[in-house]
Amino acid sequence: MARSSTRRLTTYRRRKSESRTQRDTILIICVGETEKIYFNQFKLSLGKIKVKTIQNALSPLQLVERAIEEKNTGKYVQVWAVFDKDDYVDYDRAIALAEKNRVGTAYSNQAFEIWFILHFEKMTAPLHRNQYKQKLTNLLGKTYKKADESIIKLLLEKTDTAIQNARWGFELMKKNYGDRPPSNWESSTTVYQLVSELNRWK
Repeated sequence: MARSSTRRLTTYRRRKSESRTQRDTILIICVGETEKIYFNQFKLSLGKIKVKTIQNALSPLQLVERAIEEKNTGKYVQVWAVFDKDDYVDYDRAIALAEKNRVGTAYSNQAFEIWFILHFEKMTAPLHRNQYKQKLTNLLGKTYKKADESIIKLLLEKTDTAIQNARWGFELMKKNYGDRPPSNWESSTTVYQLVSELNRWK
């Protein structure tokens, strides 16, 4: 009888632990190694982060569809899709679909590195992603390389500035181009919204 009670208690604790883990985990889905390294730097005291990188390059819409599938499993307290506009034509549809299904989006027009630039200055004009590397090299005072963890750790010290600059730029775009879809809001990003949410869980 005692052995049976012990088994039931062990099973209960395991299920309770699994339930707690699911409720406290924020899933972030992305396609780039840079994004994966960046978000894995965040350490939360009130929950956990799971970053899932999709190996095969997906369009924004396909990535959001994958995020919706994950959300529907009920395993995570929040699910976010991180994607770039690049040259994809389904960027706006991806944003709309995510919003409809209550999936968070951290999207960048044109690419994720604009978030890094915003750690140093505001962005008010279009800048092609091919120019991001040189721009960041100038701002950093050293050659920018994708997925460089040492650079990412350096940028984390300026997170508050990046959030302020990104929010300012996004609100400006919304004010000036609110009648147009986000694909026209260059240069802008909503990565600050995800980072702000993660900061709430620290």
